[in-house]
Amino acid sequence: MNLETYQKLKKRLNNRKVWYFNGPPEKRPSALLAILPSDASFNIDHQRLYDALCDSLKTSSTNANSNVEQRIVSIEFVPLSCILNSLDMSNQFIVDCDTIDTKRQLMEKPLKIVVHKHSAIIELHSYDESIQREYEKFVKSEKYRELVKNHDAAVKRKSTK
Repeated sequence: MNLETYQKLKKRLNNRKVWYFNGPPEKRPSALLAILPSDASFNIDHQRLYDALCDSLKTSSTNANSNVEQRIVSIEFVPLSCILNSLDMSNQFIVDCDTIDTKRQLMEKPLKIVVHKHSAIIELHSYDESIQREYEKFVKSEKYRELVKNHDAAVKRKSTK
């Protein structure tokens, strides 16, 4: 590897924000990632998100007897801006739904939350698809890190001869 390519790769690896994984992520087929807008003018907490998800299910539900509150199983906050030490990263919630159909129903359109005449749009993505992409980025960056490490070791051996 020539020196210029090596330096570009090393710089890119140092600036890239990549999640760390111990192994392949666990599948959660009924889960969503709710990506919070970084420019929201109000705080979006668990309760606000839960209420918006329930409202969305109520307006799109064809079954008047369905209890929408039971269709959201859990909501977990993921503070990505802290985990990845970057204010450029949007925080997220992992939303576990009761079924894949509930997940699909929520993903049909972006979630809009309105508070005191201010609004925010929350993107809803499939958890499995998003986390798999992040895992692939992690694997790729680890391969590049190994390449850089091996190159550094080879340069040291060469310079000590």
